[in-house]
Amino acid sequence: MNTLDAIAKRKSIRKYKAEQIKDSALKEIITAGKTAPNAGPFQITVIQNAELLAKISEIALTAMKNSGNDFLISRAALPEYTPLYGAPTLLVLSAPQVNPYSMANTSNAATNMTIAATDLGLGSCYMITPQLAFTADPSLAKEANIPEGFSVICAVAVGYSDGNAFSTERSDVDNVNYIK
Repeated sequence: MNTLDAIAKRKSIRKYKAEQIKDSALKEIITAGKTAPNAGPFQITVIQNAELLAKISEIALTAMKNSGNDFLISRAALPEYTPLYGAPTLLVLSAPQVNPYSMANTSNAATNMTIAATDLGLGSCYMITPQLAFTADPSLAKEANIPEGFSVICAVAVGYSDGNAFSTERSDVDNVNYIK
């Protein structure tokens, strides 16, 4: 698959099979994230421990329900909804709290990783909800070995797709201006 095909085919997967991804695929996805454009340090933390994934999901769900954000509250109220969508691998991206480019750095890495996952035939989903869990329970950072002084910014769920739960249709939005 070429890059433009992978970009066009990439979509957010919100239901995963329990089967773990291959280490060789994980290595390629991480390499894609590490080579993203950046303006400072960031960390990729790979979580595949089922107990820790369940804990992050549970804390994120509670945080969503108590967020005061109508979208998050409505999403959390959906039957059978879990914030990590059952993904067997979660790539947590963190960066220094003091760097004004941390969001851009981690988002660039996450985008590269979602495109790489698509190229490898895997499903992925860029997400912010794990950040809610790490904010609600700071002890999670220690459990996940997040570096001191770093904050969780975003995450990428990766695994084998198991359907289209909680999906939305893509629409062709006219959001481009040309000034020549």
